[in-house]
Amino acid sequence: MSNIEQRIDWAVEWLHRSQASVRNGGAGWGWLSDVLPNPQNTAEVVVALTAARRPIPRLDEVRTLVRRDVVDTDSGEWVFRSPIDLSWRLRALGCLGVPPTDPAVEQCLRELYAARDTGTRGWRLSETVGPISLTATTAALHALAGLADTDETAAEALLQGTSLVVSMMLDDDPRAQPIYACAHVARLLARPEIAAVGGKRVEKVRELTVRRMLYALRDGTAGAEEESFREGLMASTWRHLGLHLAVGAVVTADERAVFDPGVRRGLVELLELQETQERSAVCGGFRTSSGGFITSFATVQGLEAMLAVQRVVNERVNPAVIFDLICREQGAHPRDAQQVVGHRGRTVLMNSYAGGLTLAAAAPAGLTIALLAVFFAPDLGVVASRALVVWGTFFIALGTYTGIATRLPSVPKGRTAAAVFAAYTAVILPVVTFLLS
Repeated sequence: MSNIEQRIDWAVEWLHRSQASVRNGGAGWGWLSDVLPNPQNTAEVVVALTAARRPIPRLDEVRTLVRRDVVDTDSGEWVFRSPIDLSWRLRALGCLGVPPTDPAVEQCLRELYAARDTGTRGWRLSETVGPISLTATTAALHALAGLADTDETAAEALLQGTSLVVSMMLDDDPRAQPIYACAHVARLLARPEIAAVGGKRVEKVRELTVRRMLYALRDGTAGAEEESFREGLMASTWRHLGLHLAVGAVVTADERAVFDPGVRRGLVELLELQETQERSAVCGGFRTSSGGFITSFATVQGLEAMLAVQRVVNERVNPAVIFDLICREQGAHPRDAQQVVGHRGRTVLMNSYAGGLTLAAAAPAGLTIALLAVFFAPDLGVVASRALVVWGTFFIALGTYTGIATRLPSVPKGRTAAAVFAAYTAVILPVVTFLLS
């Protein structure tokens, strides 16, 4: 896994390079490298770097910024007091070594408890209006999980919030349908503090989220999704990166999923979004999509996904198995399984032995159908006999394609298919038509 380790290094180096200063002291990260830093994006980076066990540059200045809830910018003051802001700041303060008795931690906790919905005991993305959000609720529960051992109020809120999350998933709540929601829930329920006391309902929900994410990764439908909320008098959206979130969450929730073809495909797509040109100023950063910007939150989520895969692979997987998977994926040898047909993640794999057997079975079958159609043409009629001949020769063409495609793995499958079926339509069908005319 040396390559993924190098990519982790690149992502960390990009985060280090993109750090910037703010007015009145402090340093951190904005959502883009050329946007002034803010406490929430800075907190996300702090949590990710801590998980990667990498140093946080300008530690004292970062701590100063995360403590704040208002940042002065060229366009005016930005306020960071929403539940999700408070949650990320709490997590970051813990990573930065700030004790629970610190005034900044106590203030965040008081405001987070005050923002909790009195009926459901969950949190909204905005401060006071809008529906309960799984994004905000799981973020708050992550923050409280780190304090539950020593804070009875945090432990109670964690229990109530987890019960709400589990109920929303089991009740098939529409807010729990998106892939980003499944990813947030899966990561939360995989935490040791919750998994240890979760019981059957938690296990059932974790399996449900893993299953949904695997379906999306196999079909290639784990893309960007939006969550609407209100910010004061303005309607806003929170843009979620489904692919980035799903790859890391599914492996975190179920280590066995790393062997699933959907996860492998999703990881390939995710790594394609990382800038790897070493001379580039943005080397190591992740894009939000193939045509999107390189952002701090995309890089943080890409880094977390790589860390999850690296941890599982290094602990559970024989390196020879990885080498074998690479060979199978590349199809470098006729004996390796190769994708001969594929559509939206659903693939048919064959090696040269299977391709040869398919040709050996399809050619005689197709030839038999065609000859019988010609022999009984007077009884079948022109239309039926020609249709049977076409059907029989189609079997021959299909067998020919699989035989050639699996025997010559270096030749692109599209080119092989085009050549075989061009010969089928340009040569075989005119000859058949002539013989039956």
